[in-house]
Amino acid sequence: MTASTSSTPEPAALPARSGAYPDGRTPLADAVLAVARRDIATFHALPLSHGRSIRDSHMRGTYEALFGVAQLAADVSYSGTMLDSFFRPRGPLREAQRLAAHSFGADATFFLSAGTSTANRVALTALTQPGSRVLADRSCHQSVHFALNSLGVEVAYAPMQRCCDDCPRTYADLPRLLEMFRAAAVEGRPFDTVVLSAVSYDGVRYDLPTVLAELAAVHPGVAVLVDEAWGAAHRFHPRLRPLTALHAVETLRAADPRLAMNVAVTHSAHKSMSALRQGSYLHLIGDGEAQERTAQALFQHHTTSPSWPVLASLDLARLQAETEGESLLGRSLGLASTLRVELATDPRLSAYRPLGPDGHLVDAAQLVSDDPTRVLVDISALGITAADFRRMLFDEYALYVARESGDAVLFHIHIGVDEATLLRLLDALRTIQRTYRSASAALAAGTSEHFIIAYPPGIPITVPGEKLCERTLSQIDSLRSSGCEIYTLRNPTVSVGEPAAHAPAATGPAVTGPAGHVTGPGTGHVTGSVTASGSVPVPVPASVAGSVTAERFAAATTAERLAGTASAVSAAGTTAATVSAAATAVVTS
Repeated sequence: MTASTSSTPEPAALPARSGAYPDGRTPLADAVLAVARRDIATFHALPLSHGRSIRDSHMRGTYEALFGVAQLAADVSYSGTMLDSFFRPRGPLREAQRLAAHSFGADATFFLSAGTSTANRVALTALTQPGSRVLADRSCHQSVHFALNSLGVEVAYAPMQRCCDDCPRTYADLPRLLEMFRAAAVEGRPFDTVVLSAVSYDGVRYDLPTVLAELAAVHPGVAVLVDEAWGAAHRFHPRLRPLTALHAVETLRAADPRLAMNVAVTHSAHKSMSALRQGSYLHLIGDGEAQERTAQALFQHHTTSPSWPVLASLDLARLQAETEGESLLGRSLGLASTLRVELATDPRLSAYRPLGPDGHLVDAAQLVSDDPTRVLVDISALGITAADFRRMLFDEYALYVARESGDAVLFHIHIGVDEATLLRLLDALRTIQRTYRSASAALAAGTSEHFIIAYPPGIPITVPGEKLCERTLSQIDSLRSSGCEIYTLRNPTVSVGEPAAHAPAATGPAVTGPAGHVTGPGTGHVTGSVTASGSVPVPVPASVAGSVTAERFAAATTAERLAGTASAVSAAGTTAATVSAAATAVVTS
């Protein structure tokens, strides 16, 4: 074996401890904090450390506003015995990695500050050799495909399949993958390595106990990389733990202590745990040689300038998951269930249709199931694109949704989502539905009951009582494509202060901008011009009167919204008092 260039972590076995993590150790975080508190001047690198290079700079305020004084102090470049060596850890980093391995159930755990794309490359470099045969899940992350393309291995891809016509999610055809694996073994050319993407972006989880058991039975010496980037936290809740890779291997080992399978598991800790961006775990179950190969691959591929704050956050995230993970994930599961219930039962949310646990991925033979912390929602009934919907949530409601798939968007109810955040989302969804349904009705062919006005120049295209024909609708589309905003107003005499729940549907002004963008009361985009009497005779841009309408609208409907949402959340296991208090704090702030 090649001489070691880096130190392999010690086995994860730790002395038995009484109680549940009574010492609360975070050795790496404590060490980084200790050096951050010292006024150390460096003659090495990182002039920004402790904010030294910006002390007299006119940009100091911006730096400190973005990063904070504590972050600037903690971002250090010390190595070796001064803090610890990243590639040959002997001190607090080594101890932190041992604690993490013990917590996750791995033989060894490596901390990375360069993301799970790097972790995947490191793992594949360690698990494969030039000329070896690899069977890969076609739905794997791009980092897997890029790594396999450069390692000189022979790759076969198992196909993907779509959930169904009603649900846009895709995932590996696992029965076909296992069939390919068995056939290769029968032919005498077994696959040496298998790559699985077991917890997907879209909320699909693999039945890893079944899949890994089958792989081990057919070819005991196979190596497996399981990319669980989106499921790092799942280890810490009894409902989610059974399908995780490390738990599955623990079960196989309990049945056969001689299990020869080497398994690497990668976790994007920052996606589901309280870790900084690019914080990643690489867990390994395998013999000493596999661990040494992984350590050497880390030396080859990871930056030699790791972020100590990111690495320290992995230590902190591990302890929080051990001590608080079950309760935090329990809250996430309850809130995800509440969101589904609200979307399915509240008529003010009838334009949204949840996809997933209500009937998809229930065929056990497919070896997949839903991730219950993700809620995929079809928004096609709104009449707008998912991209426009996401943009509106971000721009007008300060809510970010990263994923769109066809006419659906994905809400990830992670441990950072609380009751108040869910209330904000539900409130935004109701307002968007009310506005878009109003605008859709106004722009339907037939006799119009609305003023429809293009701005600029502000001249009505139709007035109430005029026919809205296909030619006019085409004209509206052309104006909208050219950048005009299209306003609709049905009843300009309704007072701004009237509760929206008691006003006729589609009474307030709505506006459609480029690409069909529609807004209205409460959206913060376009509302109305308030006269001395409080009426809204003509819709104008929000810069004139948006805040007035939004504030009065929110105040008028707070009681109704809190009562409905609090009762729904209570049914899911969260007290109505907690939800009401959290929501009140949001509204009054």
